Amino acid sequence: MNRIKYIYVLLLIGIISACSKTMELASLDFEASLAQEKVKAGEEITFDLRGHANIVTFYSGEMGKEYQYREGRPLELYDPQVSFTSDAWFGTEQGQISILVSTAFNGDVSADHVRASLDAGEWIDITDEFPLPERGPVREQGVPNGPFNLSDIITAEKKGLYFAFRNKTAGGGAPTQWTFGRFLITANSVLGRQDLVTTQTAGWSSVVLGAPGNPGGPNASGTSVWFPRGSTPYPAYDNWIISKKIEFTDQDLGPDLAEPVKSYADPQLTEFKYTYDVPGTYVATFLASNVNAEGEVKVVKQVKVVVEP
Repeated sequence: MNRIKYIYVLLLIGIISACSKTMELASLDFEASLAQEKVKAGEEITFDLRGHANIVTFYSGEMGKEYQYREGRPLELYDPQVSFTSDAWFGTEQGQISILVSTAFNGDVSADHVRASLDAGEWIDITDEFPLPERGPVREQGVPNGPFNLSDIITAEKKGLYFAFRNKTAGGGAPTQWTFGRFLITANSVLGRQDLVTTQTAGWSSVVLGAPGNPGGPNASGTSVWFPRGSTPYPAYDNWIISKKIEFTDQDLGPDLAEPVKSYADPQLTEFKYTYDVPGTYVATFLASNVNAEGEVKVVKQVKVVVEP
């Protein structure tokens, strides 16, 4: 019995030793090339692959598939704009509404702090940039305002912005009731214009600096914000509706993804076919690796591809 156990142990040691040798990491001699650098859009091309690798993945160099952004892709925002619609009805008072923005406001929407912030000159009045309706005998409804470009206000040092509607009345008159909808802040990017904030996502806060109004102060719902006119006698209102802080910093789109070419179990490949549909110059990247329990070795091979119409 002891002799059998001894033989078993020797066999086991031999097997482990053999496996250890076969699992050792081998150096990579992987290469990738393209017979011709210039190709036609929509035509299948063939990359020549040489050498041996356990795993191979491919980044085409197209948007969302670039090796340089494998850890994450920042989306730069520029050319910010704001737009909304306005609705004026009832009343006869003019000049009630102010459109304000601030990059200095700290987000404290208590009445005392908003008043102090206004007195400190932290708010920029951009009312004149919008064709607000003049209240007359006919209700002005859904009047488009904007887009207004915010590029002169948003700078590299000041990427955050607060937006506010202010309703300030004289009191004793016949104030107009105002409603604002379709609020939209956008910015441009390499992916086209992006919607950053809408009426529903602006995180509005109501602030009452004067009389609250009757039956109530400023209001915000899912689709609009408004200042109720109330009923006589009309006091002097100074009511605000302020957005959350709107950020214009670069957005992280997450990592660009590679296309699998070869897994550990697949046989070695001598070619890989791909089709580019859009003309342009691309850097195609093959990431080859050998892996075992002890570690990994990698090699990166890049090929320039010029895709013509």
